Amino acid sequence: MGNDRIKPNFLLVGAGKSATRSLYNYLIQHPDVFMPSLKEPQFFVARQVAGRIQKWVEDEQAYFRLFANAAGKKAIGEASVMYLLFYEEAIKNILHYLGPEVRIMMILRHPVERAYSAYNFVHLNNPAERYSFEEALQLEEERWQKGESLFMQYRRMSLYADAVQAYLQHFPHVHIMWYDEFRQHPDKVLKGVFEFLGLRSDVVIDYSKVWNKGGRRWKNPLIRWLLMSDNVFKRILKFFFRRRRGVRTHEFFTRNFMEQIEPMNPETRRQLVDYFRADVLRLQQLTGRDLSSWLQ
Repeated sequence: MGNDRIKPNFLLVGAGKSATRSLYNYLIQHPDVFMPSLKEPQFFVARQVAGRIQKWVEDEQAYFRLFANAAGKKAIGEASVMYLLFYEEAIKNILHYLGPEVRIMMILRHPVERAYSAYNFVHLNNPAERYSFEEALQLEEERWQKGESLFMQYRRMSLYADAVQAYLQHFPHVHIMWYDEFRQHPDKVLKGVFEFLGLRSDVVIDYSKVWNKGGRRWKNPLIRWLLMSDNVFKRILKFFFRRRRGVRTHEFFTRNFMEQIEPMNPETRRQLVDYFRADVLRLQQLTGRDLSSWLQ
């Protein structure tokens, strides 16, 4: 590969379960933006994530081929949430391949709510998560050591301050967004993103759809087992729903086999707020953002 290959000039580095999928889908509606259909290649941390998530790209040529059709676009980027978790490895590789002028974006969410949202998403989609939230928190370090799914690192992926500080130190162009603001005023947040990327902001974006919407769980353990484990019933369903997005995202199953999640146990919430307190205070200092609501 020569120097003529097209490289990303912006990266959305996280955080996970902070509406990065929705942000990605809004961004690609802009005529001057190119992002590959593989939302999260995780190339710059491939060594760290290999075997611990479902998809990643570790071959250099394969990574840059993702951007082969981006010619003529002003903003070329990708979104990989593990660049926030493994920020040291990511920064080293981003600087090596893309240089310091690449624009870095991140969207951050209340760490306690992000952790609980991540747990409920994994519990809904991954049969290996068979524990309560409180039990899963206790197992986090053991799972980390065993090399289990990184998305089960509910607390670890909600610690932001070190990563934010490192990105701010290494890149002159860093744009931080806030999940609550994005949910309430996506048009305002996207306008800021387009200005950050040097794009015109007077484009029409359809904000009506929200992707990876959480807040659901299986109604009972038997239904969960039938729809998630490898069994005859599941194979029959996959045959009938093979042209759809899958049983866990199909409206029929959402309506009939799922229910709203329960609120977090107040004592668990209190303990997590205490756990994240020092990190939140550092993040507040780094960003100048009032994060007092994150300490409640």
